[in-house]
Amino acid sequence: MSADLLLRATAWLSLAAWAASEWIQASGGPVRQKQARATFTLGAMALVVHTALALHLRHAWSQADAMREIARQTAEVTGLGFSGGLFVNYAFLAFWMAEAGWWWRYPAAHFGRGSSARWASRAVFLFMFVNGAIVFGHGPVRVFGAIAILMACQSWCRAPTR
Repeated sequence: MSADLLLRATAWLSLAAWAASEWIQASGGPVRQKQARATFTLGAMALVVHTALALHLRHAWSQADAMREIARQTAEVTGLGFSGGLFVNYAFLAFWMAEAGWWWRYPAAHFGRGSSARWASRAVFLFMFVNGAIVFGHGPVRVFGAIAILMACQSWCRAPTR
């Protein structure tokens, strides 16, 4: 597998795993929750690999180079050369890892958290994936991203209330 394909595959695996986890959670039941947690964690780990691959393959571990490239891409899409997107990505990675760790360490507390916390978490994931897959995506990958995101959103509508 080429380095570029591996880089892209890990990004898409993280999105697909998150969306699948949301769908599985909506099915309810303790066994389904364990499956959802494992899928959610797979997505987090795929993002860790994606981040490391991007830094290694595209930026030779240079934070300055990564910031310049993010600023260039952001300016291309939005007209603003904002390089802080690198730190937004790092914060998202830390957030996802914290969510996964919490879910493994305290599954009942994670499952039973209030709707405000659950919706805040969903909003973070939705913001990041809409930007990564649709706003900054190119060509047919936007379609895959939109389908995965819509699948997650649909799962929220069919999820049992808790």
